[in-house]
Amino acid sequence: MSEGILATVAIFALVVGAACYAIRHLNKTAGRIAVVIASLAALVAALAPIVKILVEAPSSTPAQVVAPAPPAEPNQVLPQARAGLGGGTR
Repeated sequence: MSEGILATVAIFALVVGAACYAIRHLNKTAGRIAVVIASLAALVAALAPIVKILVEAPSSTPAQVVAPAPPAEPNQVLPQARAGLGGGTR
């Protein structure tokens, strides 16, 4: 799923950058309009992978839910804390 999103973001960035560069450096209005139309078409085409990913049904295997561990008793010292009690560095 992330590959499609990454590809779409990369396409958007490249097309917008190229369109901005072309619009800034073209002298004729007709050329600028053509670049804008072409870049909009490329951006709409880049949306196809994202729409396909969002519309696809989730996988048939259900997700596993893992419950968190219960909190420690107030009088109980965790092993990680016990190891750090006496051996501190100065």
